[in-house]
Amino acid sequence: MKQSIVVLMVIVMVIVTACSNSSNGNGGPNTPTEGKENTSAGTDGSGTTQAKDGKDGKKNNTEKKTIVISTFGREGFLLAAKKKYEAKYPHITIDVDYVEFTDANGEAMLEKYRKTTGTAMLSGKGPDLLEMDSLPTESYVNKKLLANLGDMMDKDDTFHKDDYFTNIFEGIKVNGGIYGMPMKVFLYGLIGNETIIENSNVKVDDKNWNWSHFANVTKEISKTVEGEISGLSVGGIAGIRTSDFKNSKLVSEFVNDQYATFVDQESGKANFESAAFIGLLKEVKRLVDEKVIDSEANKTIFSDTHIMSPPDYVIALKQSQFKEDKYKHKSKFYLRPNGSGKEAGGQFRTFQTIGINAKSTVKEEAWHFLKFLMSEELTNEANSWGFPINKKSYALAAEQALKDGKVESPQPFGPLKGVIYDITQEDIDELEKMLNNAKHPVQFKESKINEIITEESDAYFTGQKSPEEVAELIQNRVTTVLNE
Repeated sequence: MKQSIVVLMVIVMVIVTACSNSSNGNGGPNTPTEGKENTSAGTDGSGTTQAKDGKDGKKNNTEKKTIVISTFGREGFLLAAKKKYEAKYPHITIDVDYVEFTDANGEAMLEKYRKTTGTAMLSGKGPDLLEMDSLPTESYVNKKLLANLGDMMDKDDTFHKDDYFTNIFEGIKVNGGIYGMPMKVFLYGLIGNETIIENSNVKVDDKNWNWSHFANVTKEISKTVEGEISGLSVGGIAGIRTSDFKNSKLVSEFVNDQYATFVDQESGKANFESAAFIGLLKEVKRLVDEKVIDSEANKTIFSDTHIMSPPDYVIALKQSQFKEDKYKHKSKFYLRPNGSGKEAGGQFRTFQTIGINAKSTVKEEAWHFLKFLMSEELTNEANSWGFPINKKSYALAAEQALKDGKVESPQPFGPLKGVIYDITQEDIDELEKMLNNAKHPVQFKESKINEIITEESDAYFTGQKSPEEVAELIQNRVTTVLNE
């Protein structure tokens, strides 16, 4: 089950790839950015000139323009948006370019897409809009290839930030700028075994804990239950259960939790020789050595989870009450520990993040289309994965969940098959609090930097190198990658 998956596991990219891979379309194997250069110019987001006499502050202009948006894989959401937008603004053509691929050639096609898109962007011939989920955002930001959407938001008097979860806007800023706008977000957290926690009488303050505090708390809780649960072996209860992750892989995942601490996307500088990273190496070793994180645990206090919709939240929270009697327990959602010194708050990852080419000649038109993508007009066109950053869109999804009132377990077999969970107003209220409290983005893309961290930190856990030596090696290699 999802609540028992490996801690900090990056599974969402598999879902995204599967989504893209399951569709058919007219896109071909050629890179969508090749040979695409717009020469039309406009002065506002709908291909209109600014004035005070229109209902949206603009007057009509029928000059034909084309906006090219590039994505890896066919996105039904974008194709639906294209259809609606072109019907509303017939002088604007939305050209959705994507790559068609299969399981067999997907990895190779993705690599080709990244290279050719990067080349096109550097040459000034890239698309006007790009879905960034499969592209190296930090490299694009460092090379100033993306427009600062924060500036565009501030200068647009028709854009009302209060209509959105502004905490997400704050969380995705890079040195004060916003270079990619997520259409959706996923919430990351822990599902706690509340029966064990309550019986332990140990106070859990997830609003103000880091991994060191987490280790101490779970060890205290473990002491109160080991002698009471029959058949539980020593070390059988853990803070979080993982699967087959190596210690070095955990380091990479912990870095992703606080990516901006170690990689400055705008300046392209790394910070791995810092006390923060050396401390992180030591912390991971402690967590594993003391079995706070244990790949062989048969019972857990906390399980790593991600939440993608109101029904998803209800299932994650309530399914433990319908397990076999010996496994049945109450559950509660907790914040994941933050890096030391970070402001308290929940974690999230972005989904369907779209950036604007800084060299686009239809930048204002692209911004107008991007606003349309964020609007509640597309609520029914978006898939069920992720929470919209538009509050009205979220409210509509929450309202529908309450109207349905129930959600069926997705389990295909076992005791949870066919179980129906009630969706209550309390569930929706708690979920909205979590959304408003989400502050820290999780880096979800596997990259060369992740590979370097995993490769080099393994020498520390096997006793071949000191943490300081490992940090220096990682710093040098990551710096080289960032400068490429």
